[in-house]
Formats: sequence, structure tokens, C-alpha cells
Amino acid sequence: MTTKFTYAIQPSYLIELTEHCFLPSPDIEAAKNTAVSQAQNEATDQDIWKIPLGGNPMLWMRIYYNDPANKPFENPGDDGDLLAYTSEEVI
Repeated sequence: MTTKFTYAIQPSYLIELTEHCFLPSPDIEAAKNTAVSQAQNEATDQDIWKIPLGGNPMLWMRIYYNDPANKPFENPGDDGDLLAYTSEEVI
């Protein structure tokens, strides 16, 4: 008995599902877990493709790479109103 893979995971920079560059997955939960792991390991977003039995693959979901070093900087003293400052203060 062979397992039918219904989902495929590959890096998002590959626009279309390529035959030799994807990881197969039997269900969506396994595909999500694999895609999250691959996104962190490869430091790039991952696409999950659904592969129907009698049709073309469909882009189903994208898992975004979350860079732990890329935290947004918040300045608690900045109200966001640039019109309240002179050009010397902004630069």
C-alpha cells in the first residue's frame, strides 16, 4: 500500500510547484508543521500546495518566516506626528 500525498511544501521564491523540489505531506496538519520547520531552517517563506487527485496543484497556504532578530522598534515618546517637528528634528 502506498501513501497518497495530498499536500506539497516548497520555498515561496519558487513561483510554481516544481516536480523535483518539494516535500510531500499526507495531510494539512503535517504540512503546516513541516512548513513552519522548513521556514525557520531555510530562513525563507514556504508555500503549501494542495494536490487534488485529478487536477492541477493549487497554492493553498503560505507560512511566513519569522526572523527572531527582526523585531519592530517602538519609540514610546514618538506620537507619529511628523508635522509637529521641524525639518532639523526629523533628519
